[in-house]
Amino acid sequence: MRESISKQEINIPETLIHYVIIETAMGWVGIAGNKKGLIRLILPERSSENVWQQLNIYFSSQEILVRKDKQFASLTKLIRDYFQGKPVEFSQEKINLSNYTPFQRRVLLTARGIPYGETRTYRWLAEQSGFPRAYRAVGGVMKINLLPLIIPCHRIIGSKGQLTGFSAWGGVELKRGMLALEGILIR
Repeated sequence: MRESISKQEINIPETLIHYVIIETAMGWVGIAGNKKGLIRLILPERSSENVWQQLNIYFSSQEILVRKDKQFASLTKLIRDYFQGKPVEFSQEKINLSNYTPFQRRVLLTARGIPYGETRTYRWLAEQSGFPRAYRAVGGVMKINLLPLIIPCHRIIGSKGQLTGFSAWGGVELKRGMLALEGILIR
């Protein structure tokens, strides 16, 4: 029986995108991925409709979106726990970074290792990624991170400890709120 399941999984096209939209303590969150792993995570929005619109904007008309609540059940629980202020680890989630350049993947994977409740600077991220002079380019990678929370770009701050831009709805205030959930207070 397991062998037949594996054959079916192999034949699932990459254009089949599974998703779920969930309500959390801070708003509505969207999760989407294909057989290679998570592709998109939308941070809290005001409504499920806003999340749905973002998913439809991101995925092309050639991709098929199919709701799969059970597929994301454990991740859904982790995300809800996170937005209730519970310490959560996302490092075991399978991610799909195939649409990124090698430089971007390296930066994203380095950022993924930043522990819960800690912050790092853009300069630190550039150095740890092997590009010590590219901290502005590293900031650009954080701006296009499609898996925030899984790859915790909210934990990257300016060199003087200041919050910098955050592209999710709610901007810097959402970033501040997420850090506060982790016990990090930044004024």
